[in-house]
Amino acid sequence: MAIMILAIMMILSFFCFDAVVQSWNAGMEMSDAMSQADYVMNQVVSGLRSAYFSQSVQKDDERGFQFSDGGEGPEARDSISWMKEGRAFVGGLKAIDGKAEIADMPHRVMLYVEDEGREGGGGLMAKAWSSDFQPDDFDVEEDVKAFLVSPRVMGMDCKVLKKPPEANAKEIEWEDEWTSSNALPYKVSVTLYLRPLKERDDPIAVTRDIELPVWDISQNPVRSGAASNEKIPARSPRTQSGTGAGRAPQPGTPGRGPGMDGMPQRQPIAPGGRPPMGGPP
Repeated sequence: MAIMILAIMMILSFFCFDAVVQSWNAGMEMSDAMSQADYVMNQVVSGLRSAYFSQSVQKDDERGFQFSDGGEGPEARDSISWMKEGRAFVGGLKAIDGKAEIADMPHRVMLYVEDEGREGGGGLMAKAWSSDFQPDDFDVEEDVKAFLVSPRVMGMDCKVLKKPPEANAKEIEWEDEWTSSNALPYKVSVTLYLRPLKERDDPIAVTRDIELPVWDISQNPVRSGAASNEKIPARSPRTQSGTGAGRAPQPGTPGRGPGMDGMPQRQPIAPGGRPPMGGPP
């Protein structure tokens, strides 16, 4: 009887210990998955918030946001591409010529999801390259090598908000289509679906809505090389701050005239402490 009771207690203890170990492992895997999801999403947020837009663009220049819709839900295969600055996603990645880091110059980043059966195991992939000073036969598909961002991501679903919502709007109207290559959306909603810990579980979804600070600049770009009689759209207040463009000299200010950059410039003082033409000292 003592041996039987001891055996039953050992079996119960084994099952309890095994359940605790499995719960611990599941918790660690979930924590690791969420940590990786937060890291990837923080990279996405940082990259979109550091979006770059040139104030002077050509008619056929593609420096804006690019979006390809690939479905909805966990099986979504959307891809997004935009110009940015900074080290998000690229870190110390070298340019194609190997002489400079991409982070030190405006560059384009493309994010997309590859299926698990493809080479490398699938996951969230990224490409980064500089659009300037590239040869005529430059091809992104062949000349730019993709790198793996996270193997846990099985799907990416994106939506855009083209402009700020109305003050009395009851809900935000997100869209899954973007056709302008020379502009940026007001907000981008990114949902990443991570592979579940168990096959029967649902994928883990992580969503962020990111506002692009340079949206207003992209809505009214200045055409480079415009003719003198061509009407150039006015810049937004943000583009004028600190540049001095379009400023006229203040009336009633003697001894000043417009400089080369549009900023008021003081005339030289003649010997004797008085400006030329007999103006006041």
